Amino acid sequence: MAIDTLRVWNLRNHGQSELTPAVTTTLVTGANGSGKTTLVEAAALFATLSSPRSSSLGQLVSEGAEEGGAHLECTDGVPLEVRIRGGRSVMRAAGSGVSARNFLGRFRAVIFTPEDLDVVRGEPELRRRTVDQLITQRWPRYRDVRREYDRALRQRNAAIRHGRAADAALYDAPLAEAGAQVLDARRETVDALRPSAVELYKELAGRGELEVAYRDTSEVGDLRGSELAEHLRVRYEADLGKHLERGRTTLGPHRDDLDLTVDGRPARSHASRGEQRSAALALRLAELRLLPDAMLLLDDVLSELDPDRRGRVFRVATGVQTVMTATDEASVPADVEVGSYWTLNAGVLRAVG
Repeated sequence: MAIDTLRVWNLRNHGQSELTPAVTTTLVTGANGSGKTTLVEAAALFATLSSPRSSSLGQLVSEGAEEGGAHLECTDGVPLEVRIRGGRSVMRAAGSGVSARNFLGRFRAVIFTPEDLDVVRGEPELRRRTVDQLITQRWPRYRDVRREYDRALRQRNAAIRHGRAADAALYDAPLAEAGAQVLDARRETVDALRPSAVELYKELAGRGELEVAYRDTSEVGDLRGSELAEHLRVRYEADLGKHLERGRTTLGPHRDDLDLTVDGRPARSHASRGEQRSAALALRLAELRLLPDAMLLLDDVLSELDPDRRGRVFRVATGVQTVMTATDEASVPADVEVGSYWTLNAGVLRAVG
């Protein structure tokens, strides 16, 4: 599925913008603060209903505007639209309102930003979010499951902080039920992602062995489904006293992580900066193997990579519709054929040539 047209209105410094990318590679150049990232955020809305840069969609709406949004038309599929008003989003497909579950999965994208280069050496939350965003595109209902888990966790932790053991225990079962679904989805996705990530790391780094493993805090072993849910419920019940002492729930998917090693050593602490970046790139580009109809969005990351890795990224993404942003054309490898050029200046988008 390739983008024909992306229209944006009242998002950050964009008033009205329209991008018609090439089916191959499109380059959008502009100074920092010109609005390049906003185009990537707009496209990301259709893939994940979230922004790679902001925790709240309301932050995307231009200052002083009551509403902002984006409209997407693709070569295959119905027109999609997202409107953001009062911090809430309304989704439309073919002009009709739809739920998030029926909206997600219609358009898929792999999004790579400078922040993703820190996914290896950063906090576990970054790695959990990376996996969760991928799952949402593969299984749209996951967004609801994750929200159910977060809601039960907030309620249990609130009761724990106030020392209400009986109230906290009421949330053991719903937390365990949603947590089991989160764990099952994450482990299946990491298992599916691992072979491509390992292979791509060799291509991007040129040497070394990457290993990717999901690390859970609940000691679930090979349990799945209802047995996993019951295991978590028993653990929450048994550990309630410990959680009351610590003031929070200390085990579950919200505490899990990805173990990333290079040549058998923890990548976060022992890999070089170049190895860490290769691992981060390998994880993101491996998503293209799990989302075969996805487009690739590269937001100002080329300047962060050495020339060799830049070239390897495009070799891996051959045949994938790609939109990349940069401050200038110098960061684009000379052998990359750019099919469409655009410039941005203070939120004003123009085609070149």
